[in-house]
Amino acid sequence: MQGHVTPLPLTLVAAVHGACLLALIAVLRAPTALVPGWRVVGPGGTHWFCFLGCWAFATLVSWVWLFVGSARHDAEAQMRWALLLILAFGIGAAASGFYITELRRKGLRWRGRMMRWRERGRDLVQDMADLDGVRHALSGLFHLRFRDGTILKLDLYARNAEDLAVAISEQAGRDLY
Repeated sequence: MQGHVTPLPLTLVAAVHGACLLALIAVLRAPTALVPGWRVVGPGGTHWFCFLGCWAFATLVSWVWLFVGSARHDAEAQMRWALLLILAFGIGAAASGFYITELRRKGLRWRGRMMRWRERGRDLVQDMADLDGVRHALSGLFHLRFRDGTILKLDLYARNAEDLAVAISEQAGRDLY
């Protein structure tokens, strides 16, 4: 290992990769909502690319930080920046993994006019025609409010989410975008 690898930064790097591993385990253990006859909204390619790409980049930079280092005159500064990249991309990967887990556990699905999803341990059912309002949040999610006050947070980057948005638009008689 290189001389710049001290206990505190090494612990931080190990913790970040441990969090990514926990996120992967959570993703693999999360149930998938495969219900015959229902269309399912789940994690899309963007989610998987973010999770696996960020983790792969953090792993590559970790390897360079741990075993390769730098021979330049500003090597110490380079290795500090490398450590920051490891932490930033590792935290991003772990957050993406846990978000994928959340999407899979939500189990958002629809058939005809009916939508079902799990939230806080209970199954929710809504008729698309009961859409009361739509708000585009700063997070990028669409908050769909129904007449009974239920709010569904819809991520349009999820697989089949745009098809659901079109179906809701047709049933509710209003555009979501």
